[in-house]
Amino acid sequence: MNKPIYTETITWKGAEHHLELYATDTEPDCPITQCQAVPFTPAGDVVLFRHLNGYNSLPGGTVDPGESHEAALKREIYEESACSVTAIGLIGYIKDTQVETGEVKYQLRYWVDVEVLDEPVNDPDKKALERLVVHPSEMVEKLGWGEKGQVLLDLALAARK
Repeated sequence: MNKPIYTETITWKGAEHHLELYATDTEPDCPITQCQAVPFTPAGDVVLFRHLNGYNSLPGGTVDPGESHEAALKREIYEESACSVTAIGLIGYIKDTQVETGEVKYQLRYWVDVEVLDEPVNDPDKKALERLVVHPSEMVEKLGWGEKGQVLLDLALAARK
């Protein structure tokens, strides 16, 4: 069995979650609820977005019924960062276990190359306020994700080569 390369327990929206990050280029055989990516510009910078609640995030979100994982990711990247995906690759998945209920959800993680479009962010959910383009060395600090952010960045950089 595959072992996680990173684990942590966080509090998100008032609930404790145990997260396990697995590195793989093959989708796990389980239902996927969300997709998220580390997007790179042609210059090698990383695209983030500023959330309505004051934090920065990588673009991504929920997979709609009948939507492929890659289609969901491309849609979310466009909505949250006004970018168009030009290349894509899977780098892993997160197993998210809500500690109190034991509910488990799986989320895919990708690297993507993007074209930054000459238009403003237009998130239909109104949660993404603006696009941020940062050097990879700034990504972890801007996200505030610590070691998890660095592990994701390292996976994305290695897989993208």
